[in-house]
Amino acid sequence: MEVVPVTQRTAAEHVRSQLIELIESGEFAVGQRLPSEADLARSFGVSRSVIREALHSLNALGLTRSYTGKGTFVDAQYVPSQLLTGKYLPRDLNEVRHTLEVPAARLAAERRSATDLRTLRRLLDKFRTTDDPEERVGIDADFHVAIASATGNPLFPRLVAELRSVLQEQALAVAVYPGRAAQAADEHQAIFEAIEARRGAEAADAMLRHLEAVVQVEASRTSSRKRKS
Repeated sequence: MEVVPVTQRTAAEHVRSQLIELIESGEFAVGQRLPSEADLARSFGVSRSVIREALHSLNALGLTRSYTGKGTFVDAQYVPSQLLTGKYLPRDLNEVRHTLEVPAARLAAERRSATDLRTLRRLLDKFRTTDDPEERVGIDADFHVAIASATGNPLFPRLVAELRSVLQEQALAVAVYPGRAAQAADEHQAIFEAIEARRGAEAADAMLRHLEAVVQVEASRTSSRKRKS
């Protein structure tokens, strides 16, 4: 009979595990600064060296990022897996997005809460008022993850977040396309209004139109590059 030896977890591992749960549950949101090492040490009842070790682990996992003199900030809601590593064709990514995010929008409309709507509305406003393309890409990702979260199924936001992690290069290229920012904001608005009104079919259609617009912009960029070459 094969058995797995019992291992005793260190204090840092316990702290790391609890911090991961707090981040994945949204208690600490993406972009939020974590409490200071001293505050965390008091909360967990451990030394600052234990907290420091746990935070180093979170940084290594890609969940947080530390800045000298500023502190540690949440960089992602979920620990990146190896599910979507490597290079993929835009066609492959778009196909998966259609399969995942269109039904997610429908479910979000059927199940969304008042808290979900507040989150989506805040991200809509932030997207429209942000000029920096890289920042808009991050807000756009948060908006899509928030829709997935509104389904009430914890796998949807995790999968959408994982998918978005490999879309950064493509998303930034699309984001700087002339006129795309305003167009995307209007598409987001249509998705939000359908979710707010609990119209599942309309939410799915609005998401489909949004994803198709991304495909069209990507095709236009590709065509333009070919003409110039």
